[in-house]
Amino acid sequence: MNVLTSSSTPPNTTRPQKRRIEEDENDSRTGRDVAMDRSPTPERPKRAVPKRARVATHASGGGDGKEPKAGKSTTQEDGSDVDVGLLLASLPSDALLPLLNSLLTSQPSLKPLVLSLIPRPTLSTALQSISISAKKLRDAYPYSNATSFSSASFGTLGSTSFGSARGTQSVMRDDYVLSRIRPHISEFVSTCFSYLPYFSFIPTEDQSTSVNTALRTQLKERIHPGEGFQFLQSLTSQILDQPPLTQSSLVPLIMPRLLEEWKAWVDRVDVVVNGEGGMFGQEMVQSWMRALDGFALAKGHGTEAMREIRDRFVARAGWLLGRQSLPETMEEL
Repeated sequence: MNVLTSSSTPPNTTRPQKRRIEEDENDSRTGRDVAMDRSPTPERPKRAVPKRARVATHASGGGDGKEPKAGKSTTQEDGSDVDVGLLLASLPSDALLPLLNSLLTSQPSLKPLVLSLIPRPTLSTALQSISISAKKLRDAYPYSNATSFSSASFGTLGSTSFGSARGTQSVMRDDYVLSRIRPHISEFVSTCFSYLPYFSFIPTEDQSTSVNTALRTQLKERIHPGEGFQFLQSLTSQILDQPPLTQSSLVPLIMPRLLEEWKAWVDRVDVVVNGEGGMFGQEMVQSWMRALDGFALAKGHGTEAMREIRDRFVARAGWLLGRQSLPETMEEL
């Protein structure tokens, strides 16, 4: 009995050793598996950086970790590499005027420079612009198909008056009419003042400094008195062609300057014929006299001042036509 007891192996003697061996084997396999997972395999090669990405990285300076140097940008931030003339040439013509107006609005100091670059307008261009603006003003007036003064006849009062028109609109308030025509009055005055300096005989030193400085070079050579007369005659006729209510608002805005221009024109004719010994054709002088006599008949809203211009011309240059004093019939008017 004792022999059997002493020679028998305890039941739990080999089990711990076997478990430790299995654990060691498991640990070694786990380590190999992890190592194999971390190492690259032939089936999964590393991808190279795309060429486009390399270019972008190189341009941004990120490839070598260095910041790009100042002033080395491929595009100029100030737009100095942009050909503005090329872009302007590609725009439609109707887009250039709004662009230029926006520029002058944002940079008013550029106005004298732009004025000096604009070619001097011709007489036909100026007269056409004023005629278009005057027509807009007349068309804006309700029931304004008639005229109170006929510019075509240069002094002949129109046979049609505004009596019937005023009767038709008797229920229409004047303030409503003025609200209709006020924007067009402003446009007409602006148009006239824009062209007046180019046909003026007033010394440039006596005009506004800002505009005069830009126009001084263009206005060094005075225009011919005949051309100046045509401009002033057309402008005066357009004013006298307007309805009475329009004249009441228009004349105070433009007549003071217009009278100054007329006086300067008469003074210029006086210098030519009495100071410089020059002469004008008889037909031209007769046309001047007929127009001035017609303007002298205007009445209302301050237009009577045109009679003073006629008298001034007769006193200075009336002898060209043998006219030293006004006829009695004119004095009675």
